Amino acid sequence: MSLRVLVLVACVAVALAHTLPPPPPPSSDCTAFCVNPDPFPGAPDYICCDPHLGRCPLKRLICPFADVLVPSECSKDYECEINEKCCEDACLSGKVCKAAQF
Repeated sequence: MSLRVLVLVACVAVALAHTLPPPPPPSSDCTAFCVNPDPFPGAPDYICCDPHLGRCPLKRLICPFADVLVPSECSKDYECEINEKCCEDACLSGKVCKAAQF
């Protein structure tokens, strides 16, 4: 067998080993699934990424310059606690977890 064929077979095997199965179907517990951003051996390939209830608070007009804890950065609600939303922040670059408003 030539070296080219062996390299091609190895590349195909690696590509097939890293493909994800299709996401699970929607259920009463979860209607939207996202690829698990932090997989580890035995972890699911997908996690529930339904939006959390509530809405983001209004953006602040003034940025406080207090020595307080900076909120957790996020890209979607599922990265925040269940009572929080992933919201734009006028003072911080990007989105952060904030208490949901109802």
